[in-house]
Amino acid sequence: MEELKTREESYVQRVRSFVANKRWTRPKSATKVMIALVLTCILAALLSLHYLNYSLPVAKEEIKVETETKYIEALGYDYQPQPKDKQSWLPKLISYGKSSWSKSELDSFSDESRKILKTGEDLAPQTLDPDSDTLLILTPLKNSAKHLAKYFELIDKLKYPRHKISLAILVSDSTDNTLQQVVKAKKKYQERGPKEKRFGRFEIYRQDFFYTLPRNDRHLYKNQFDRRSLMARARNYLWTRALENEQWVLWIDGDLVEYAPSLVNDMIAFDKDVLVANCVVLKTYGTYKGKKIVYDLNSWQETPESMEMLKKLKEDDFLVEGDGTPFTTHRKHLNGFGKDDIIVPLDGVGGTFTLIKSHVHRSGVGFPAWLYEHQVETEGFAKLAKAHGFGVFGLPNHHVRHESE
Repeated sequence: MEELKTREESYVQRVRSFVANKRWTRPKSATKVMIALVLTCILAALLSLHYLNYSLPVAKEEIKVETETKYIEALGYDYQPQPKDKQSWLPKLISYGKSSWSKSELDSFSDESRKILKTGEDLAPQTLDPDSDTLLILTPLKNSAKHLAKYFELIDKLKYPRHKISLAILVSDSTDNTLQQVVKAKKKYQERGPKEKRFGRFEIYRQDFFYTLPRNDRHLYKNQFDRRSLMARARNYLWTRALENEQWVLWIDGDLVEYAPSLVNDMIAFDKDVLVANCVVLKTYGTYKGKKIVYDLNSWQETPESMEMLKKLKEDDFLVEGDGTPFTTHRKHLNGFGKDDIIVPLDGVGGTFTLIKSHVHRSGVGFPAWLYEHQVETEGFAKLAKAHGFGVFGLPNHHVRHESE
């Protein structure tokens, strides 16, 4: 604005100089008077145009990104959607077309319910239902540049139709080139790569919380509440921004190094509201060197002993699994089940590889950043989901492997 004011004053001074000049103030003919007026008008018009160039917004060219992809069979895997009548812990996804309900289902409805279904059934094509079998992968990242090559390699191997997958990544508090690498990956997949390799959507978010903690100290009990509360905020920021019309949400950690290409398909086939795989780690030192042991202790089942322990807690007591905590929880983790325990009910889950029906999130179940039944973040999420009537389960023998520490 200072520059604009200076230029405006310059124009005004030049106009005045023309008028103040003796040749123009004492014109010998009416012609010279007219010339002075014309010059004044021209200078005023130039001033107006100059002002408009500073004040009017410049229209940007709209950039169109091709998002539609052809159907492919990822790595030759012929994925078949699950039958609609498969048992679910969720209320049935209601479709309002005339042929959506069997006679026995309609007979079980009250007169009022049938009236509700009848109303506007001819307008069913005008309303939006969740896209069948679509999957949104969500991953929060922090200083994860060294893990991204493996992260995308594992996603590329998934035996799930690529056009059914959308990807949303949140980058927070990073001091390496995580964000630059994620942007580069997006261009690779969505712009330069073949259409059959494109995701339905690939979105990048950035939200810094300015929380720093040495990696070696992140599992100390004294740091857990602040750290896990911040992780809850990050997860809530991501899913509330990214979730659109997908049917499933899959939370994947950015530092996994191994999981089966068919794991997503297998987990969807169980058709549960919340389902978590067993995250293990290959120990490189100590007693268990060379062996895979459970890494994510946040997936657990309450026991009679743990229920007794809960009764003795104060309202503000914060529970964390693992060594170095002031409480012995007596909970049963996924490594405590046998080979025949294919799927088991849980009361707490981790977030390393967790599949959720999007309806759970849409029903208002997020990740508590405050104490909820003595838990926060993913474990608090599981407690909250169960309080809403959703089923929470784990797969003890379906493993994902975390980076060794």
